[in-house]
Amino acid sequence: MKSEKWVVGIGNPLRGDDGAGWAVVEALAELTVGPMQTVCVHQLLPELLDTIHTAERVIFVDASVDGEPGSVMVTSIQPTPDGPASSHQLHPAVLLAMGGELYGRMPPATLITITGQDFGYQEQLSPPVQQAVAAAVCQIEKMMQAKEPVL
Repeated sequence: MKSEKWVVGIGNPLRGDDGAGWAVVEALAELTVGPMQTVCVHQLLPELLDTIHTAERVIFVDASVDGEPGSVMVTSIQPTPDGPASSHQLHPAVLLAMGGELYGRMPPATLITITGQDFGYQEQLSPPVQQAVAAAVCQIEKMMQAKEPVL
């Protein structure tokens, strides 16, 4: 089993705050956080399972429309086959359930969401989301250094 830790940034950097997950991954790439792999995706697809199924831990980072703009929510993910699963929407919990069926195991997983303010056609993040990206990066650094998942 690999001892890699993965961070998956989800979203569209051409749609303003929807690019928050990608911004977090880009910020992490500039740091030395230990053995960590990163990937940015527009949406979760089953093909990602082959990459993460042997990981020690996986953290998904995505934008949200629920809550105060710039708020950061950290939640543990339990695999569940119930939830959105279409070609345009696949929740990490459903992806993990698929992986559990396919590979017999999936790593402990966390979802970090950043509530966006502006999802228009633009490449920059709104000011509250820019600040939230920095907070999410700090949270991920702590999680990567911890022996057990930190929520």
